Amino acid sequence: MTTSDLDQTLHELAAFFAGRGVSAWLVGGAARDMARGVAPADIDLAVDGDGIGLSRDLAEHLGGTFVPLDGENSTGRVVLPARVSAPALVIDVARLRAPSIEGDLRLRDFTVNAIAIPLAEPWPDSRLLPPASWIDPTGGLADLRAGVLRAGGPASMADDPLRILRAARMGAALGLRATPELAGQIRAAAPGLARVSAERVRDELLKLLDCPSSAPWLRYLDACGALTTVLPELEPARDCAQPRVHFLPVLAHMLETVASLEWVLRGLGGVWAADERPEALPAAVRAHPGLPRGLPYAERYAALMGEARGGGRRRAALLKLATLIHDNAKPQTKQTHPDGKISFYNHQEIGSDVAAELCRRLRLSRRDASYVAMVVREHMRPGQLRAGEVITRRAVARLFRDLGDAGPDVLLHELADHMAVRGPQLRPDHWAEHLRWVGEMLDTCWGQPEERRAPLLRGTDLIDTLGLTPGPQVGAMLRAIAEAQAAGEIASRDEALALARGMLE
Repeated sequence: MTTSDLDQTLHELAAFFAGRGVSAWLVGGAARDMARGVAPADIDLAVDGDGIGLSRDLAEHLGGTFVPLDGENSTGRVVLPARVSAPALVIDVARLRAPSIEGDLRLRDFTVNAIAIPLAEPWPDSRLLPPASWIDPTGGLADLRAGVLRAGGPASMADDPLRILRAARMGAALGLRATPELAGQIRAAAPGLARVSAERVRDELLKLLDCPSSAPWLRYLDACGALTTVLPELEPARDCAQPRVHFLPVLAHMLETVASLEWVLRGLGGVWAADERPEALPAAVRAHPGLPRGLPYAERYAALMGEARGGGRRRAALLKLATLIHDNAKPQTKQTHPDGKISFYNHQEIGSDVAAELCRRLRLSRRDASYVAMVVREHMRPGQLRAGEVITRRAVARLFRDLGDAGPDVLLHELADHMAVRGPQLRPDHWAEHLRWVGEMLDTCWGQPEERRAPLLRGTDLIDTLGLTPGPQVGAMLRAIAEAQAAGEIASRDEALALARGMLE
């Protein structure tokens, strides 16, 4: 939303509430964004009246849709469709939770969210708001200028333990640093996260993972005892030692892999760009500052990782979730052999089952849960393929056939995993070769023209031409044809039919 769009909307809102004799204030993220000089994407309002009734009337007045949010706290939502002069907009209207706006602000989660601007008529230019316009009882404006994240009060985390995850998300999204006392408040309130609904935990966790630099805050949550309260499946990995090729135990390695993945993604720029503070850099990059990170097919990767999923989150957030838990089954599969070698046989298969159950507990959609479980299950396949002496086109085709549209994602994970395994011992020449290898792999799917990737035959073609009946046999033929096509062994409908006939014989 541009500043002019914002001011026009606020002018309309101010006139609406003034006409009903209701005091209203711009609060929460909207006021915080304006204090940062950023036009907010959505608008949060506090009113000294019935939030449900007022939002219903406002929706009718503006031609939007009314959505009741919280009857107990009298909160309603107005969803405005995109217009010629303005984009789509969400306006939340909530009744004051205290007798005054100052009292309401003191009940909020963080000081940077506890600032307000009276919605006065006529509404001035947002860029010229005088300092006296701001209501700031907890010092949120000073904290925002200093880049500090401070709880709204000593009981803020205990009042709603979900605020623990929100603290990490806000810190990551706004580039804030936590005050020393916040860690103690989070540590004391962390056990309460186990009682928060799965849906609320899921949404905040994925919002955090959707940020360009979530890894430092994942580590912060772990240091405060909150990460494995939310994801208890990871606790056994904390002290699980690994072979000498790894420089970290399992849990720290998974966190390092997220940091490595984010570093690669930030190289794409755009929505992934972020201020790279030292704590956000993986150990390999700190040891070798000149490492290249130009991803092959960068534009395709940017579009893929930015793909919208449910809840407004991007595909990258789900890949990071899979990365965060990818080695979860190493502790239960660990074997130390007589010669001292350590193995984790079948940890990816068992870990995929654990990941699927974790996703069900967090109430992820079936589609998203299947994606996360697949990345965990297949995360070793590219590395195993790369370790082979000879890589055939058919083996590459089989890999992408089995992984479906998640093939490029698994390659990206394997790249980050490799960096996180080696850490400071990463050899820059090996890293550059790895990037080149990823490009060669992607050439087989993204580098082919559309006509080379379109199926040569469909199931109905086999049924009609060869007189087959629907069933597993048809599926097996289609997979074989697709594999041969991807390997460059066949290129026409007639050749595909010949292969199918050969399979029948």
